[in-house]
Amino acid sequence: MKSFWCLVLFSLAFFFCQGQDADSAVVSFDSTVNFTDSETDDSSAPDDSSKIQTRSFDEGTLKRLKSDESLQYKEPPTIAESLWDRALLLIQQFFDSLFTGAVTTNWGRLFSYVFGLVLIVVLIMMILKVNAFKVFYSGQGASTIPYNALDENIHEMDFDKLIQEAIAAGDYRKGIRLLFLNSLKMLADKNFIHWEQGKTNHDYLSELSASELKEGFNELNYYFEYAWYGNFRISHETFLKIQHTFSAWRQRI
Repeated sequence: MKSFWCLVLFSLAFFFCQGQDADSAVVSFDSTVNFTDSETDDSSAPDDSSKIQTRSFDEGTLKRLKSDESLQYKEPPTIAESLWDRALLLIQQFFDSLFTGAVTTNWGRLFSYVFGLVLIVVLIMMILKVNAFKVFYSGQGASTIPYNALDENIHEMDFDKLIQEAIAAGDYRKGIRLLFLNSLKMLADKNFIHWEQGKTNHDYLSELSASELKEGFNELNYYFEYAWYGNFRISHETFLKIQHTFSAWRQRI
């Protein structure tokens, strides 16, 4: 009985080994076939048909371009540049970069416009010799100009005496104001205007209709505003010129 079972086991082991060898052979064959089929043959690829055109530089064109001054972008070197010239160049470059950067934004442009306007006003005031502290401040040292400069009773004033006193004191601004008030008195006496307290010099100028008198009166009004309200310094020569204008105008009345 034991011999029978040993024979059976030997037979099963033999058939099992034979099956494994067969499967390995099949796998080996299949893998070989698959590898061979996956290869590609490049022998059938077409030849390169592109044509290459060889080009060369034109020596005449190169020489012409090299001699063209408009194509020379290289700055010539500075020769014998002094230290002062270098300092001025650095300052110029600094301000160029400063203003170039300032105008690239809206706030920068606004600041530039305001700065330019203030600079123009300052230059005008310097030319006209205007004291800025007297114009913008009302503290100590400011001009005490009464707003109602025309409210005095012109019919009770001795203008010849008052003008001579102003000239003797060197107060030519006051002298010009007295000349203008005197012109108002002359016009009121001749009924060319109606004088009353509270009126302004422009009210009288608009009220005057006589064309032969209006031109000279307009000039006297300009000098009065320039000297009195503008607070400008009046020299002796300027006062004599205005006084001559007043004398020529009063002869027309």
